[in-house]
Amino acid sequence: MFTGLIEQKGTVLKVDSTVDDTEFTINNDGFEDLKEGDSIAVNGVCLTAYEITEHTFKVTMIN
Repeated sequence: MFTGLIEQKGTVLKVDSTVDDTEFTINNDGFEDLKEGDSIAVNGVCLTAYEITEHTFKVTMIN
C-alpha cells in the first residue's frame, strides 16, 4: 500500500494512447532501486513499473 511518501520526482517523456489504455514513459534518473513490478505513485495513482531501462521506465493506465 502506498504510504504517501515522496522520494523522487520523474518527468513524463512520452505518452502513447490507444482505445484501451495509456502508456507513460518516465525518466528513470534517481530511481536506481526501481525493479520490474514495483509499485510507484504517478500523480497520486499507484501504478506498476515495467520495461525499466537505464534511463526510463513505463507504467500503464487502463482507459
